[in-house]
Amino acid sequence: MELKIYNPQEEGFLKEIDWNYEELKTEIQGKANDYMNLVYTADQVKDAKKDRANLNKFVEALESKRKEIKKQITEPYSAFEKQEKELIGIVNKAITNIDTQIKGYEEATRQEKLEKVKEIYAKTIGGLADVVTFDKIFKESWLNVSTTFKSITKEITEIRDKVDNDLFVINADTSSFAYEMKEEYLKNFDLTAAINKKQKLEETAKQKAIYEEQLKQEEQQRKQRSQEEAKKVVFAGKSKKKPVKAHKSINNTGEKISTITFRCTVKEHNFKEVNARLSLVQKVCEEFKIIDPKEEL
Repeated sequence: MELKIYNPQEEGFLKEIDWNYEELKTEIQGKANDYMNLVYTADQVKDAKKDRANLNKFVEALESKRKEIKKQITEPYSAFEKQEKELIGIVNKAITNIDTQIKGYEEATRQEKLEKVKEIYAKTIGGLADVVTFDKIFKESWLNVSTTFKSITKEITEIRDKVDNDLFVINADTSSFAYEMKEEYLKNFDLTAAINKKQKLEETAKQKAIYEEQLKQEEQQRKQRSQEEAKKVVFAGKSKKKPVKAHKSINNTGEKISTITFRCTVKEHNFKEVNARLSLVQKVCEEFKIIDPKEEL
């Protein structure tokens, strides 16, 4: 089959359109320059509109002629194009028929190879089948004619060994975030991503502990301030010192003496301070030559 053009022959095709381009250009350029330099007065607006209309008519005449010439030139091509497209449509139907059969054969071949690849996967992956599923590691390139079963087996073996070693590392980790590490790892079998996940969680936990400790201290300070305010309210207007009662008597020498007795209740953490103050009382008693200040007290 060969396409033959009978008319026009190659030398018969239109090479150019011969017209008075240069003549018109010279004339138009001269008149256009006149109009470009022309200044209309207010009284000449009517003349300006007339000149504009004449120029527009000239432009429309040129455009009309151009479209006419284009139609004359393109009509033969349009008819040829339509006929050529018809022939292409006939041939494409035959191509589609052949293409459908080729694709059907190729798809059948791919499906046959897919089943064999699945068999290789099942034999190679071993006990990791639950986590390293076929869909997660499958590559479309494995079904290409150029990809051998040997290379596929090698690739699956490398994946199995890598995952096995990585999971050993993760399972040996004593971090409280080992579960989250493994969860992250099983997404894409990326050990670096799993380690980064753990570090991020540990940093978050550390910051959380610091924050909670600050809250605890702030709560304790708040309670202490509340207790101190409550004491101020309770003791407002009250004397902190209680009157001391004295019991008078006469000793063996006939001298008048007074026995002072008092009690105080203190908190355990204040006991040492109170006891220290008690020693001052003892010194006072000794100064006044009290024989047994402790007993008297």
